[in-house]
Amino acid sequence: MRQQFTALAATFLLAPASVLAQDAATPDTSVKAEAVAMTRAIEAARGQIDGGVLEAEIETEDGALIYEIDMVKGSDVYEVTVDAQSGEVISQSEEQLTGFLSGLFQKDELRAAGQSGDSLMQALTELEATDGTRIEELSLEEEDGRMVYEIELTDASGERELLIDAATGESLTDAG
Repeated sequence: MRQQFTALAATFLLAPASVLAQDAATPDTSVKAEAVAMTRAIEAARGQIDGGVLEAEIETEDGALIYEIDMVKGSDVYEVTVDAQSGEVISQSEEQLTGFLSGLFQKDELRAAGQSGDSLMQALTELEATDGTRIEELSLEEEDGRMVYEIELTDASGERELLIDAATGESLTDAG
């Protein structure tokens, strides 16, 4: 009798763990994967704001995948939101660079972003041309006195980071 009770108790204790393990292993299918690549989203944003890219990332907002792209034109910074399914611009707004934001974007970054348009787009297009490569995020950074885009991507080898020279579009090294 005691063995039956122990076996029954173990079943009740372990059953929730197996359900939790299944839930953790099951991908979230409530949000569809993006149909539009990062380059197409940036092109849509550039169609609205003729400028350079400071940052871009894909994220979920209200259950839908979107790209948030920070663009610079002159000394003005804009946030453009692009639908990741259709590639349509959802919204755009000018960011006020006061307080915290004014220190976040330095003049060198604004200038480098404004000058990097075609070289960045060519580098991103080449990256996305590789089967299975998905650019998740990019941001303009200063590294060793040089302006670079830090690119976070997923490809056949998994997740990795790559540095691209902002002026030339040249791939530098894996960042991580």
